[in-house]
Amino acid sequence: MCGGERVPFDRRAFLRGLAATAAGVSAMGVLGGTATSAFAAEPGERDERRGGRRIPNSKIGLQLYSVRNAFMAQPEATLRALAEAGYRNVEMAGFPGGTDPAHARTVRPLLDKYGLVAISSHHGYGEFTNEHRLGELIEMARILGQKYIVCPGGVPDTAEGFAQAGAAFNRAGEKIRAAGMKLGYHNHTGEFLGRGPDGRTFYQILLDSSDPHLLYMELDMGWSSAAGLSAQDNVHLMAANKGRMLLSHVKDLHPDGSLADLGTGVVDYATILGAATRLGMREFIIENDDQSNPLTDSRADRMHGYLAALEL
Repeated sequence: MCGGERVPFDRRAFLRGLAATAAGVSAMGVLGGTATSAFAAEPGERDERRGGRRIPNSKIGLQLYSVRNAFMAQPEATLRALAEAGYRNVEMAGFPGGTDPAHARTVRPLLDKYGLVAISSHHGYGEFTNEHRLGELIEMARILGQKYIVCPGGVPDTAEGFAQAGAAFNRAGEKIRAAGMKLGYHNHTGEFLGRGPDGRTFYQILLDSSDPHLLYMELDMGWSSAAGLSAQDNVHLMAANKGRMLLSHVKDLHPDGSLADLGTGVVDYATILGAATRLGMREFIIENDDQSNPLTDSRADRMHGYLAALEL
């Protein structure tokens, strides 16, 4: 589920992807490239190509959709709990009281108080095609100090829809770039399951129809895996679009394809993230649409602990 809408799931494709991951091969034939290091080791850390590398905590975040009810009901207590769990970055998915500049101004002091940074925010496709609303998105992002504004869906689910979206995102991306930020697109499964008449996936159509300097990608590695991409396919996809895939959602899945807390599922993140850190991925945002409550459980805490400790 995402925003109350069911995400398409092809069990056979998912199982093929798992089998291909186990075999160390591609399941879908995603075009790849040569991986070279674009992620310098920080002091005290070993280069990831020699093993033992971990993602710096400054690059780990949480999509607040993962704790949406808690955040909407008790925003300060929720942000405090996340900071205590070790998070330094968050990705916004609306504000208590309304998603507008006035409410963004009430959230910013809470972020500052607990040492949290709003890296990005999610907004529906229609908001990027409405000039007035786009201006509000940019203003909210400015208030919160974001680097990115991300569209997580809403594009008409056809080849033509994604081709047209490319042009629409170019127009929005121009204005977002002028404001000193970047526009991103977050996938679900349908972008990889759907294909145009020429055989290209909807995801590839969007890549081809948009300017790589105006639309960047937030690769949801859980949903791409659910769509049948093996770990190697995910790596090839990042390599083929190096410099364009700057953000990621790190989401886990059970063997039956249902959502899992990060570290308890079957997505091969040692392989995927080991490559991502070499291919210029800048932000690693944990998400589980099956929400938790950091005020009453430790799920968000454990997911952060897993990603922070994962050796790549």
